Amino acid sequence: MDQLHTNVMPLRLQRVSQLALSIMMAWPLAGLAQETVPVKALGAVVVTATRTETDSAGVAGAVSAVTAEDIERKGAKDLRSLLADEPDVVVPSDSRRFGGGQVNIRGIEGNRILMLTDGVRVTDYRAAGTSNYDQASRDVPFSEFLKQVEVVRGPASSLYGSDAIGGVMGFITLDPADLLKGRSFAVGGQTGYYSADNSKRLSAWVASGNERFQSLLMVGTAKGEETDNKGSSRVQGNTRTAPNPLDYTQSNVLGKLVFTPSREHRLKLTAEHKESESDVDVQRVANGTSLARVSSNTGTDSMQRDRVQLDYEYLPVAGWFDSLALKLYTQKETTDNQNRQLRSNTASTCSSTTAGTMNCLVNNRYDYEQTHTGFGLQQRKAFTFGLPQEVVWGLDFDRAETEEKTYTTWTNLATGAVSNTLLGYTYPVSYFPAGHTDQIGLFAQDEIRAGNLHVTPGLRFDRYSLKPESTGLYVRTDGKDPASKNGSHVSPKLSLLYDLQPDWNVYAQYVEGFRGPNYEEVNRYFVNGSSAYGVVGNADLKPETSRGLELGSKYSGNRWGAQFSVFQTRYKNFIDYSVLGASDPRNIYVNGTRYSTYLYQNLSSVVIRGADWGGYWQVLPSLRLNAAFAIANGYDATSKAPLNSIEPRRATLAAVWTPSEIWGAEWRLRAATGKNRIDTSSTNYFRTPGYGVNDVSAWWQFRPGSRLNFAVNNVFDKTWYQWSDVRLAGVTATEAAPLFYSQPGRNFAITLKLDY
Repeated sequence: MDQLHTNVMPLRLQRVSQLALSIMMAWPLAGLAQETVPVKALGAVVVTATRTETDSAGVAGAVSAVTAEDIERKGAKDLRSLLADEPDVVVPSDSRRFGGGQVNIRGIEGNRILMLTDGVRVTDYRAAGTSNYDQASRDVPFSEFLKQVEVVRGPASSLYGSDAIGGVMGFITLDPADLLKGRSFAVGGQTGYYSADNSKRLSAWVASGNERFQSLLMVGTAKGEETDNKGSSRVQGNTRTAPNPLDYTQSNVLGKLVFTPSREHRLKLTAEHKESESDVDVQRVANGTSLARVSSNTGTDSMQRDRVQLDYEYLPVAGWFDSLALKLYTQKETTDNQNRQLRSNTASTCSSTTAGTMNCLVNNRYDYEQTHTGFGLQQRKAFTFGLPQEVVWGLDFDRAETEEKTYTTWTNLATGAVSNTLLGYTYPVSYFPAGHTDQIGLFAQDEIRAGNLHVTPGLRFDRYSLKPESTGLYVRTDGKDPASKNGSHVSPKLSLLYDLQPDWNVYAQYVEGFRGPNYEEVNRYFVNGSSAYGVVGNADLKPETSRGLELGSKYSGNRWGAQFSVFQTRYKNFIDYSVLGASDPRNIYVNGTRYSTYLYQNLSSVVIRGADWGGYWQVLPSLRLNAAFAIANGYDATSKAPLNSIEPRRATLAAVWTPSEIWGAEWRLRAATGKNRIDTSSTNYFRTPGYGVNDVSAWWQFRPGSRLNFAVNNVFDKTWYQWSDVRLAGVTATEAAPLFYSQPGRNFAITLKLDY
């Protein structure tokens, strides 16, 4: 048996951990004798990790932040580029059509990662099916609108409840004060060009105010094409290597009003609107037999998101609490996927697989809508009761209303006859019923300080309830009604942090997470009459749970700093859908014929363990080196099969040179080993080779607040692949043209920011 499955920690990982811990223990002692100036924090002030403002260097756990300065310096324009330098975080992207729409942290992804924008839940992610017709991405504001992006690794349900089973990502938008910077009025803008997708971006903002009233308005627009790769063949079919032609437009508006009538009270009203549309010509078609009759496929994908949020903060001069925060919000996101297919030499039923003599045109439309409405109440109190401590407690409520509709018509091109019956369905239909899911949670966390020791217990109780609603569009051939689902869960946490020195600590934490089954997993029902298969939800699903243990150390000095952690997390009752055996009574039967049936089921246990390290070294006053490394292994505890969502070992290295306040330059290396540990039981995946990609950038600040940035990415025009993209598309080892899934070659970006 593989040593990975028999040892508590792989031998190789033990050696890495021992070496890194030795360095962590020895390096600070060597540097302390020379340290004569005040220390610098390892990271930024973060909110997501503890729900209060905390220096990330003092958090027991692996936490990082990408600041507005980082975003601007790197020219980051989307979720993938925002997180490119986090080796244990990756954004899987659909190279065929939809791009990136989810986040993977330490091998856990999708709706198992809670994403928050200003504390409001981001809409659920829905993956594109095998036909690549529809997808609901997890949308966030323009990068130009962000003050900070925070990444919390590992389970965090003791503070956030359901969906924080694998981690939390917090997107925090700019406030008027961030742009005013002590002024009463500020106006500015940013424009940029990115050759990787031939995109142009433009944003502008205006802010004004005084001590009592402040306002902000930001607008942004973007227009671009398909993301480039290393392919050059532009034929139509499954040997195409060049990207599918695509054009997109995006726009985003963010407004804020802040009223501070006194130093005790603060009100903030936020309104955001974002929309996008892309037109794609999917020329890479007829891949295998599932779409053999499809000779052309074009689509239009639209998204619209609206958020209104009111935040109130009360800081009493004296009282039984130090602060009270109240949040009210509503957010609605609508996704509209439209598809137009020409099916040639097909059967009289306009099948995508069966050969015949007919030509037909199929028009599909998938509408997906989700609205989150809720509130949050949080209080904080610092006091001494035997020992100094700070308590945070509160209440969260969220209602998610979800609805999906599918429309289909097809036209016989020879006769002109139009039909809305296809695959055994008469459209419109819903593959899962409309309904709402209520989640309510009560939480409390207490940080107790006993000298240099910080002990932080936490506990949260959550109750969730899923209730379907009948619209007449949800029809099952087995005659069953949609099921309701409810349950509750308690998520504890315990962390210990010990300050060895004012700038050096070690920590250990035990954390738990959970995720209740969603609307689709409970009630999805889809039957494909042409291919004789179906997908069925499961009303008996149990919540997914996780239990994680993490050990680490952080050192934050003026000349250098580092953080290191080792972790192991066990996930139970993972929800997945797998094919049922031929004799299973839960199989779908249509007119006495058994269909190959996929059922959402709980897997017994999945284990992920690994280590990560990150640090900096101020070599010279004008030269700083940054580095990070991550390694993880995961497997199914029952079958011992590797977990395919685990990325290969990844590392980043950067040298930042700032000879003056006016200009500077940066070199970055992003590298990964080849992906070799793969579960090939269902798919014999293409194994991505290792890579090392170099980027260089420079900036010139020609006046305070105004800067020109220029970057050349993939300087040496390297051909490389990201494993998560290959896995997402199911690229096999026998793939005729894998270059289609390669990353962009040499490309450049230039941005200009003006602030007055």
